[in-house]
Amino acid sequence: MKKCPICENGNLQEGKIEEKMFGISLGRYKAELCSGCGESFVDENTMNAMEQKARQLGIWGLAKKIKIVRSGNSLAIRIPADIARFLKLQEGKELLLHPEGTSKLAIEVI
Repeated sequence: MKKCPICENGNLQEGKIEEKMFGISLGRYKAELCSGCGESFVDENTMNAMEQKARQLGIWGLAKKIKIVRSGNSLAIRIPADIARFLKLQEGKELLLHPEGTSKLAIEVI
């Protein structure tokens, strides 16, 4: 039985994982799961299948690094066009903005 390369304590066992990207399910896939730390490992074909599913759903490549700018007394961020299209955002649409912990900012379409 193979040992986990992450925790080096658990054994790798065959199982299935549900893979998500940006909270959207890409499906369930075969993986090796660590009995100790719970880490999962997939092969190259499975990784390619997950990438293909993300491309089909239009979410592959949506993550963007952006800069905060000043607008008057406030700070502002720009929503890239491909993310706006994916979320069907239009000028005047209301969003709910709130912190999630101390290092994450959530923006929800309402």
